[in-house]
Amino acid sequence: MTEPSYKIGFQPKNKETRLMKRIQKLLIALTLGLTILSLNDCFISDSVSKAVDSLSKSSDSLESLSKSIKSLSTSVSSIFSSSSDDDEKKEKAYLKDVRDLTAMHVENGFQEIEFKNDLTTLALHNGLTNWKSLRVTYVGIGSGLKKAGVNEDKFQTFLSEIGTSNPEIVESIRKGFHQF
Repeated sequence: MTEPSYKIGFQPKNKETRLMKRIQKLLIALTLGLTILSLNDCFISDSVSKAVDSLSKSSDSLESLSKSIKSLSTSVSSIFSSSSDDDEKKEKAYLKDVRDLTAMHVENGFQEIEFKNDLTTLALHNGLTNWKSLRVTYVGIGSGLKKAGVNEDKFQTFLSEIGTSNPEIVESIRKGFHQF
């Protein structure tokens, strides 16, 4: 009778072993499942982290672009202000050239056609295409008359003889004569 008790004693161990194996398999499956979930969470966390880094880099790029645009805007403003400074310098140089040309022509026996041709050449040399439309030309002529030693009486006679219907031209010549 010892044998049957042995078989009976063996079967409970078998059930325990099977139960233990089942629990072990479930624990392994659960561990694997949790590991996979944890890895997915790491991947998601890594993806979110990369997205945040990317947005941060984009933000840095936008900030850098904004600074570049501000710098460019400052440069453009500087160009325009220096351009107007350059224009002012060019205008003063042209005025001086017209003054000197006018004085030279008056001192050497004024010839209208030669004077106009020389004014055209002078204007082109200064990058100007239509000297007749520029107020600075007439201011230069007035100051050239003064430089050549034209007195007030002769100047008034000159103004009455130029026969222009444009009062701005007369006023510009007068301004140049009295400023020199």
